[in-house]
Amino acid sequence: MKLCKTIAAVLAMLLVLVSVPAFDQAARAEYHMPYYITVDLTNQIVTIHSTLTDNIVRQFLCSSGDRKKEETPHGTFYLPEKEDQQEREYWYFFRYYNCYAHYATRIYKGVLFHSIPYSRKDESTISLSALEEFGRPASHGCLRLRWQDAEFIAKCCLPGTRVRIYASGKKDETTRMLLFQSSYTNEKGMTYDYFMAKSNEEGALSNGSEGSAVRDLQTRLRDLGIYSYDIDGIYGGTTINAVRDAQRLMGLEESGIASPEFLNVIYSSDAPIDTNVTVSQGMSGPVVRKMQQQLTDLKLYDSDIDGVFDVDVLEAVKRFQAAYAYPTDGIMIPEMQKALEYEADRVNQMFADTGFTMETTNGTLTMAHTNVEASIRLRAKPDSASEALASLSSSNVLIALDRVKGWGHVQRRTNIGYVRNDFLNYYTQDVSALTYSAGDGGESYTIGYTPQEYMTGVAMPWEVFASYLATDGSQENYQGTTTYARVNTDGPGVTLNLRDQPTTDSQVLAEVPYQTQLRVLLRGTDWSFVEYQGRNGYLLNQYLTFWGGEPVVAEETAAEEPQPQSDADVLPAVVQSQADDKAPVYDVDSQDANVLGYLENGVRVEVIATVDGWSHIRLKGHEGYMKDVDLQFQLADEVTT
Repeated sequence: MKLCKTIAAVLAMLLVLVSVPAFDQAARAEYHMPYYITVDLTNQIVTIHSTLTDNIVRQFLCSSGDRKKEETPHGTFYLPEKEDQQEREYWYFFRYYNCYAHYATRIYKGVLFHSIPYSRKDESTISLSALEEFGRPASHGCLRLRWQDAEFIAKCCLPGTRVRIYASGKKDETTRMLLFQSSYTNEKGMTYDYFMAKSNEEGALSNGSEGSAVRDLQTRLRDLGIYSYDIDGIYGGTTINAVRDAQRLMGLEESGIASPEFLNVIYSSDAPIDTNVTVSQGMSGPVVRKMQQQLTDLKLYDSDIDGVFDVDVLEAVKRFQAAYAYPTDGIMIPEMQKALEYEADRVNQMFADTGFTMETTNGTLTMAHTNVEASIRLRAKPDSASEALASLSSSNVLIALDRVKGWGHVQRRTNIGYVRNDFLNYYTQDVSALTYSAGDGGESYTIGYTPQEYMTGVAMPWEVFASYLATDGSQENYQGTTTYARVNTDGPGVTLNLRDQPTTDSQVLAEVPYQTQLRVLLRGTDWSFVEYQGRNGYLLNQYLTFWGGEPVVAEETAAEEPQPQSDADVLPAVVQSQADDKAPVYDVDSQDANVLGYLENGVRVEVIATVDGWSHIRLKGHEGYMKDVDLQFQLADEVTT
């Protein structure tokens, strides 16, 4: 409640200064809530206003209902009393979708404000697809928010709060871009104009400025790797965010306003450099110079550090891309630059005080990535009726072992099985392992893996790094989160000695049982430094199976089963195929499963549950599975109250 008290105090001060009512006096007399809420579906923006002053208290992005699923109803509503004890609490469980969210507040019937969903009661299981879709229509009718914004509504917007949901019909890209960066809140006294980067300071560039000075600033920010949009001379949301990024790097207040003092620094040799711009052959400038230095630090580049992306830089970039199993095309997207920066910093920290060497082991793999609308099963045999070993989603990366009569024999981490070729796109991937060793024969560090190591089930480094960044992981904390290992001795009765030094004649600290899972602190060529029961020591790599990402225990923990549902809880939907006038019904939730039959568009079905792009449906006592994209869900009617 401290949050609400702070807001109330600010509102009391603003009431003295501002009096521009949004309601007429009669409406104000009848309405007793401290806030009212507007939801602009055109821009996917939620705004919370003070009833007393009409000032904006908070503003943020949302993801509303998708037409292919169910649109969010338009109209005026009043937040009801809780219908479920989970409402307005930290965790809320959605039975239909077998997922969780933070701070769900009901608006009308099955439409709620809530956070981006999670597959389990675990923040690490946040839906990456929902994160990617944030700010665009993507839900089944609810309004998905950042959890902090959902918390504010749950705790501060009382039952009876007015909510108006409408489509303005006019795009406001500047505001959307700023809200993509962060939500606006006046909790710390920030005015809305300041958040919008508006200024009357002489010589400053700010929201609404236009002309050659803005164009020059955009060009300079692009050369510094900060600005990645059109050089159009318009000081809008993209430029404001780029200026804020630069101010953050400079340790300045992130106003988004380019003051004369800021402009002096940004055009100087002390200007900051970032990784927001895709860099490729033919480009030049400070961002290329920084990349050349990092490639030099990794012993991948030994030519001039002149800020020019030439053929020598191209070859060095391709060597790094192979180590991370990125496409070796020489094009450095921002994510790759972040990975390069991380690895160069780590090698510098490890070997700064000693000479070191680098050895490269090169190879190639035949790969495939899945091409499905929902999900597909990895089968034990090349047969749709065979046992399902794992569920694969769109664009999962697999190692292709062989092709057998229309099926691909593939590997996903440690699972080996079959996927129909119809759902696979094959390609060749260059891979390499870069091994750095201290000149005094001490520690070593390897970036990437050999083809043989990938065959043991390790994850592609780019997959691990992308997943880490997607969940707001910082580059500084990436070390230690990427690699795990399992003891793989000859059997349950055979343990592996944990030693205090990477030699077989050093002291044994503990005996590690067969199949024990360990966190790898530092992976070497022959030995790895690991954590086991609070003790750190060395294990021989030949008895370990490595992978990147999260512990397998966490990955394999099943989501909580849906709570029992009555017939009244079943979600109605209408068949609405996007590709045909009818849609298939499968016996299990996989695109290679047996087709039980087809339902014509317009047929109404009952949805028992939906998860991972599939709906378990029922029609006249018969059950089956349909892809969510083939259904139009029916959450709530469009009404005005």
